[in-house]
Amino acid sequence: MKKLINITDITSYLYCPRKLWLKSKGFKEPPNQKMILGYLKHKTLDIFNKNESSLVSGIKQKISQPELNQLYKDTLLEISKEVLSSHENQAKAFGIDEKDFLKQVLKISEPEIKLRVESISQALELGFLGKELWRELKPKYLTEFEIISSELGLKGRIDRIKFHDSIIPYELKTREDIFDSDKIQLAGYALLLEKEFNKPVNLEIVETSTQSQEVLLNQELKDNVLEIADKIRALEEPSFPSNFSKCQACSLRKECYGED
Repeated sequence: MKKLINITDITSYLYCPRKLWLKSKGFKEPPNQKMILGYLKHKTLDIFNKNESSLVSGIKQKISQPELNQLYKDTLLEISKEVLSSHENQAKAFGIDEKDFLKQVLKISEPEIKLRVESISQALELGFLGKELWRELKPKYLTEFEIISSELGLKGRIDRIKFHDSIIPYELKTREDIFDSDKIQLAGYALLLEKEFNKPVNLEIVETSTQSQEVLLNQELKDNVLEIADKIRALEEPSFPSNFSKCQACSLRKECYGED
């Protein structure tokens, strides 16, 4: 069986093979507020995603878009509070304020809520309610979708997937720019989705804080993912990066250069 390679490790390899190699040797980045916040947000959205079918199936009568929007917000806030409470010590240690955290969760979730509310409203107009409403929901969106293929030796967690006539994965970035590594990351997700659902995935979307770009995937990009994954499996100590500017803010710089 192939060693499982996380899709994010492929993008890490493209950025700096040496840092990825250090992590494989047990060196860990010291936790910081950004890292803990990211974990708590992912945890919140993961729980929400797993419970969304029950939420939608519980709608037994036609309700308005503002009411749907509020239902989703209330549910997210409740989950956010539970997640923060279960990680209270970490939150305190890194100065994470509850009100700020809840605001951040709602802000990053606004696009997700909007998409879902529009889809549910359309289904309600067609007369679907309860379990039938969830079953007939088109398009259907999932977030924080975890997927593994032992055959490919790959695993990943996809930010958003749109299920309709086709399957479209989304990669969501908080930065403004779109990098070539984003396309490689999407190609990796495409391979996993094709294996899971036995359907071709040739279109994916990268969304940043300022733009949205469709990515047309070809076999060359997908083959590149598998080639890089094999390089990671065989990775030995790489040379130092030629772009020294990458090293300046690296959390593993001391370990990398053997500094005290």
